[in-house]
Formats: sequence, C-alpha cells, structure tokens
Amino acid sequence: MIEVELKFQLPENKKKSVLQALKAKTAEKIRLQAKYYDTPDRLLAQQHVALRLRLEGQEWVQTFKASGKTHLERIECEVKIGKSNAEPEIDLSLFQAYPEVMQRLQAVLGDQAKTLSMQFKTDVQRTYRVVEVDGTHIEICLDDGEVSTPERAEKICEVEFELKSGSAETLILFTQEWVKKYKLWLDVRSKAERGNLLATNQKTSPATKAKALVLDKKMSNDMALRQMIGNALAQLLPNAAFIAEDIAAPEHIHQARVAIRRMRSALKTFGRWSSDVDTSWEAALGDLQRELGVSRDQDVLRDEILPKLVESGAPFKSLPKEKYGQLKAYQTFEKPEHVCLLLQLLAFSIHNGKSSKKKNLKKQASDTLDRLLKKIIQDASKFASLKTEQRHRLRKRAKRLRYSIEFVSGLYKSKRVSLYLSQLQSIQEILGDYNDMHMTETYFEALTTDDPTYWFAVGWSRGQQSQLIKDASEQLERFRQQPSFGRPNRARLLSKT
Repeated sequence: MIEVELKFQLPENKKKSVLQALKAKTAEKIRLQAKYYDTPDRLLAQQHVALRLRLEGQEWVQTFKASGKTHLERIECEVKIGKSNAEPEIDLSLFQAYPEVMQRLQAVLGDQAKTLSMQFKTDVQRTYRVVEVDGTHIEICLDDGEVSTPERAEKICEVEFELKSGSAETLILFTQEWVKKYKLWLDVRSKAERGNLLATNQKTSPATKAKALVLDKKMSNDMALRQMIGNALAQLLPNAAFIAEDIAAPEHIHQARVAIRRMRSALKTFGRWSSDVDTSWEAALGDLQRELGVSRDQDVLRDEILPKLVESGAPFKSLPKEKYGQLKAYQTFEKPEHVCLLLQLLAFSIHNGKSSKKKNLKKQASDTLDRLLKKIIQDASKFASLKTEQRHRLRKRAKRLRYSIEFVSGLYKSKRVSLYLSQLQSIQEILGDYNDMHMTETYFEALTTDDPTYWFAVGWSRGQQSQLIKDASEQLERFRQQPSFGRPNRARLLSKT
C-alpha cells in the first residue's frame, strides 16, 4: 500500500530527448483517463486524500491515495473494476477489504460520503519502461497530457520514477543522472493537488510552514539528525515546487528560505552526529539561500521599505526598474546542481543510519547548544561596538540557536523552552530589522551616483539603524542577564526539572 516515487517537471524542449531515452518505439504506452472525486467543500483535499476512478487502457481502476511519512512516499490502495460498458461512479464499498482505508475515509468524510462528485479530470498518454539498477527495479514514466475542469485546463508534462522493488536510495541516486541530463526539476505536487487548484481557480496552495518535530529520547543522535533534515525538507519541497514553476507568492519564497536556514542550522549545529553527512551540503545550501535572498530582498524593498520611505516624505514613489527584478527566483530550483542537492538530502533523511552505541541524546543536545550559546553571549555584551559583519554573525548565530532548539525541544520541558524560544525570536526579529535597514542603505547608496535624490533613503535607513542598534543592545542585555537561563549553563538548564 506504500507507493514510493519521485516526480519531476520536464522542460518542453527536453521531451523528445526523454522519449528517446525511454526508447519510445519499444517502450510500453497507455492512455490514462482519470476522474477525481471530492465533496463540495473539499474535505478530501483538506486532508491530502484523493479518490480516483481511472480508465487504464480498457480497464477501470478505483484508487485511494493519501500522503505518506515523506514526500517520497504515498499511501495507495487500488481496486480493479475491469471493463465496463458504462462509465462507473465512485463506490466506497469496493474498499471494504481494506479496513484502514475505510477508517480513514470515515474519519475524513463522516456522513458526507453521499456528496462526493467528480471535481476534475486528467487525460495523459503514458510512455514507460522498467529498468534495473544494482538489483533495484525502477519504472520510468513520461506523462504527457492535461488536467481539466469544464471551465479550464492545464498541461501536464512530467517524468515519474517509481520504485517497483529494491532500494529507495538507489532510486534517488538514479534520478540524479536524469536531472543533470534533461534539466528535470523536482515537483512534490500530486496530480490531485494540481487538479484541486485548477477546480478552485487558484494558482497555488498556501505556503508550507515548519511543523513541530518530536524526537524520541531513546533514538541515536545519527537518526535524530536525519529526522531534522527530513522535517526541514517537508517544509521546503512544496514551496520549492511553486517557486520553480514561477507562480510563487512572496510567502512561498520566505518559507523556502526558512526551511533552508533550518537545514543549515541542523547541519552546522548537529552535523557531527552522523558520519554520512557530506561536508559540502551546508555550503551548497548557503548558495541556494543566497540566490533566493536576492528575490527576498527585492520583495522587502518593494512591499515593506518603499511604503515607509514614501510615508516619510521620500522624493520618489517607486524603485528603478533597471535595478529591480534582475533575478528570477524560479531559476534557483530549476538548476540541476540544486535539484541534486535536494535529492542527496532526501536520501540522507530516509536512511536508517549506521548502528552505533546510543548515548544520551538529551545530554548531547544540551552540550552542543551550550557551545553555540557561549559564542552568542560573548557578542551580546558588546553589540553596540561590534562591526557590521560581526552583528550579522551574531544575528545568524541567534537564528541558528533558535532553530536548533526547536529541533530538539521535545526533549525538554515545554514551558521553559517556550520562554527561551520567545526571547530568541524577539532578538531574531530586531536583528532582522537591522539587517534589512543595512541592506536598504547599501541598495540605495549604489543608486546615488545616477540620482542624488536617493540620498534621502540612505539617510533615513542610517537613522533607523541607529535606533535599532540601541533597541537590540537593550534586548540582548536582558537576554544575557535572564535569570532563568543564566550563563554559563543556559542551555543545560533546559534539561533541569
């Protein structure tokens, strides 16, 4: 019942090459015509469940699908109906032999099963073949067609790699060669999600935010790190899909950057917990974050800074076109090197890890957090006199400490952790505001050569920075002197009862 697959979007100009790679003349082909069902208020979609009736060649198949533990897995239950002279309608009683499916449907639908109706259709031509790689059997499919409602339609052109038997890690490794050769980009959205968006006339689902991670105190530190990376990927990959298609809202970009920062924090703080960590990952994630950061800075300048400047009497009402929008965020997640990076991290996150003597996870976490905390405390005591790059370093360390504590927070008493995270979030916000003002100063100062009116923005941003330095210094001093988490054992105190 567990389907393991990876799906990628395919550039139109690479479709012919992929068909050649599949040896289309000898590959199997089948037309797949599907109808997807839901209630009028989309109860199934809200719970990431799909009900599908699909004509596969001449045979009808009814399918239940639901999200799995990771974006690599989906729960799937198929019931073959066979040939039918008339188009069948959805019949939930066909799942009677599968109690777990019936229980899930009952929990989601309640007494609304009778309101199920067709919401959208898909019609694709599938070209596929099964290959063997190191004893692992992988089905490669090219789906070419469309998803449609009576009012609108959207093209589908995607490549799927489904694990038929063998190792999921081999599957992931195999897909990387296709990514490099055919410029595929990773898309965790299902056809059901795309169809639901089309049916409701929406471009995107809401941005995916981080979900709480609860670690088992008895697990190894190696497994704990893998779960941290998996948790951050669960936040990143849905947002990355909308960014890569160039339909993302600023919040998708923001949440993608948060997810990347969380992964970098996990690798920087806890990276030594696993010998399987590739030391190049953290730097590669940094490159990815910086590329997205340009787009994020542009959004901040346009949506947050510019209105404040105008309100303060700026002699300009817009940003210069030649300086705004130079980088397209979607290009970031289409780059093969970035797609392969995400696949490597995904492979790491699903691996069971190496067996080793388990140590006290809580103690290891506290010791690790202590070391980072001491560095923050040292700079917090002299924030006003720090150089700009040192303040930036402190901001990044405070952010890293916050994300690191969030990852291991389930190991500690919730009340104490909540208080501590609240303090760190406040510090992160004020230091983030300071960073935005420094970015604003740098941006507008570069424009003054061509237009001296932009000196207004430079002076305004410098004034804002002066006040923020004062406010941040006071907040950092309170944090440093906080009796609940006194120096030097502030992180260790999290574990005290």
